Amino acid sequence: MRELAGDNLIERDYAKKPLTAEEIEDIFGNDPIPQFLNTRHAVYKERGFAEKLPSKKELIELIISEPNLIRRPIVRKGSELVIGFDREELKKFTK
Repeated sequence: MRELAGDNLIERDYAKKPLTAEEIEDIFGNDPIPQFLNTRHAVYKERGFAEKLPSKKELIELIISEPNLIRRPIVRKGSELVIGFDREELKKFTK
């Protein structure tokens, strides 16, 4: 990951230090929420999120309790944000 996102990458293990509601809100911003969700996660499938998502508040609570429900990695540089492993987008951070 470091070779794609650059040497100033700060890594965080969400299992050891979960995201807060405020951090999740900041990640979502005003963007559509589905793009941030891990569609292969059991909770996503079991609850039928492909058909209908719960409220933003409920999703945030679920992500706090099930951190793998959000796609990873989450890479931010200034106001730029990349969610999920996208090699080409991550390379932009090294420039």
